[in-house]
Amino acid sequence: MMGMAREKPDLKNAPLAGQVRSIRYCRDTYTVETADGKAEKIWEFNLRFKSDSSKLGPAPGKPVVVGAGMQGDRASVVFASPKEISQFVTSSCP
Repeated sequence: MMGMAREKPDLKNAPLAGQVRSIRYCRDTYTVETADGKAEKIWEFNLRFKSDSSKLGPAPGKPVVVGAGMQGDRASVVFASPKEISQFVTSSCP
């Protein structure tokens, strides 16, 4: 939207809580595990996959999760390139 531009964060220097270690998909839910050892379940409709190949984007193979939505119920996982997305997400149900 015009006039609402914000400065892009430097995803190469994301904190441990933002560095994605794994993403598992089961039924209608993704489980995103971060480098700080936490795992969060996110409904598939509330998780977006994006890419950022700019100098501020994440390093290759090191996706970053960022919060989104005004209620804190949405998130985006940002990859260095689109080809990483399908390589990173695994389908796994207990």
